[in-house]
Amino acid sequence: MINDCLSLPRRSVIITGDDFGLASPLNHAVALAHRQGVLTCASLMVSAPYASEAIALARELPNLCLGSHLTLIQGRSILPHRYLPHLTDSQGNFAPQPLGAGLRFFFSGRLQDEIRRELAAQIEAVLRTGLTPWFINGHLNIHLHPRVWPLVLELTQEYSILGVRLPQEDLKITLGLNRQRLSYKLAHALIFAWLVGRARSSARQFGLKTNDHLFGLLNDGQMDESYLLGLLPRLRPGVTEIYCHPALWSNAQLRHWMPTYRHQAEFSALLSPRIKQALIENNLELSNFQRL
Repeated sequence: MINDCLSLPRRSVIITGDDFGLASPLNHAVALAHRQGVLTCASLMVSAPYASEAIALARELPNLCLGSHLTLIQGRSILPHRYLPHLTDSQGNFAPQPLGAGLRFFFSGRLQDEIRRELAAQIEAVLRTGLTPWFINGHLNIHLHPRVWPLVLELTQEYSILGVRLPQEDLKITLGLNRQRLSYKLAHALIFAWLVGRARSSARQFGLKTNDHLFGLLNDGQMDESYLLGLLPRLRPGVTEIYCHPALWSNAQLRHWMPTYRHQAEFSALLSPRIKQALIENNLELSNFQRL
């Protein structure tokens, strides 16, 4: 029996809470899900309204693997508007619409210097807290944008960041569990398969630690207990990152940006005894980007 277990392909699971710092109910859900549940990582939005609270909570959680959740849309900048005249409005807000912002990033060369300056400022803001950002990802996965990705690679080297998220999801597995929003899932699966296909080799060239598989992109906001119980037995060998947006309740801030997300259901799943048992029964090892 022992030899049979040793011969099984290794399957590791990273479970990440995104948007850490966006809202107090999300911050406390991330902390509780790490202390009492299966959450291993958190993506810190350092310019978000409740980032200081998230940072204080993270200081009390030495085993929580923290990453920098780089934000260029639907949020505020670290740097003042005068340093980012083409990237933010007069109040320091990024554009709210991902598609419009993405097109501007692609076609406006003058934005490159501003984007790099702001991303560096966000990483430096995390470092000033004394906490270590072990990995990078992007709000709405903006770090994979063709104009942003080369800057991200440079910054990982400049600031000695070890890991990065590659958000490519197995569409067949996802649709086998949930076929809602089919056109959305098909479109995003194709877009991110192309983006990650371009990015994976360069991530390796830069020596970055990455996930092999990922879930949470196509079923975003709906990563509840039922979905996870169906997903865990289907995970393939290698490292899978599962990301979610747990919260104790949905406040005005969360409803504004994520009106369809089931934050409380995602939080409950992370504390579920059935999920913990499923991890054991399927020989899945909880991990994080620091330990890869």
